[in-house]
Amino acid sequence: MKSTIKRVTAALLLSLLAGCTGSLLTSKEIAPQTYRLTPLSAEPKHAAPFDSLLLVVRPNAAPGLDTERIALLHPDRRLDYYAASQWGAALPDVLQDVVVESMQNTGRVRSVQRDLANFRSDFVLQLDVRGFQAEYEDGGAPRVRVDLIATIGRVSDRRSVFTFAAGALEPAESNTMSAVAAAFDKALQSATRTVLANTIDYMDRAANQPTPLPQPSTQKPPSQ
Repeated sequence: MKSTIKRVTAALLLSLLAGCTGSLLTSKEIAPQTYRLTPLSAEPKHAAPFDSLLLVVRPNAAPGLDTERIALLHPDRRLDYYAASQWGAALPDVLQDVVVESMQNTGRVRSVQRDLANFRSDFVLQLDVRGFQAEYEDGGAPRVRVDLIATIGRVSDRRSVFTFAAGALEPAESNTMSAVAAAFDKALQSATRTVLANTIDYMDRAANQPTPLPQPSTQKPPSQ
């Protein structure tokens, strides 16, 4: 009788251990999908590059956006994030890479570096991310909003020389994660074109004018 009880007890213990081990090693959570934001493609070279070094520092992000999670805004203005979806890194790091590579692809600047570079720069580009989220209204597919504020600084006298806005509002084709990610990519590329155009325009004029330059016309943020 005692041997039978021992056998039953041992079997129960083995069953419990097997159950515990299975629950520890098996996760029911869905692995997050990682989405990439792409830089602007290389362009044919129409002019010689400026003999300057441009430093693109890590952007500052508004509260709730300095994360690898993909942000969305509910109709009640409540900030949230898509489940099981993320950027490849924290958003400021991703945007820094996109802007650096996009500027390098223009071939208009002798050297474009990140803020960790050990080289003396001539100009600094700082971005403030005011908005980078998918916005929902009364249902259906969202609109993706990208709002950037760019400031160019001159290293020689440690002065900011001008500030301008760059933004875009892009509707997603459907309420699917792939369509939303594509809208983010398209909106960011539009804003990046504005950043590059204004930065290159300033550096072009700075190369031919030793005196401080007036601020360029700015792009208005997307309408509400």
